[in-house]
Amino acid sequence: MQSLTVKWIEVMSMLIDMFDRINIDMPSNFDDILEFVYNDVCETADENNWHDGDVAIAFRRWIESKNIIK
Repeated sequence: MQSLTVKWIEVMSMLIDMFDRINIDMPSNFDDILEFVYNDVCETADENNWHDGDVAIAFRRWIESKNIIK
């Protein structure tokens, strides 16, 4: 697990908020999802101007990487 940086905590909070908005329980593999989403945001989003839309896109990429939705 990544060290608890401000960005890590913000991504985690945004991801939890997203789950709340779509009315799903916290997945049992939340830590794996969070790590994927955090790394994706760090690699693809603007370093200083990222937002919850980047987190949503990263979560979609996680879903696609698992072939959950084709």
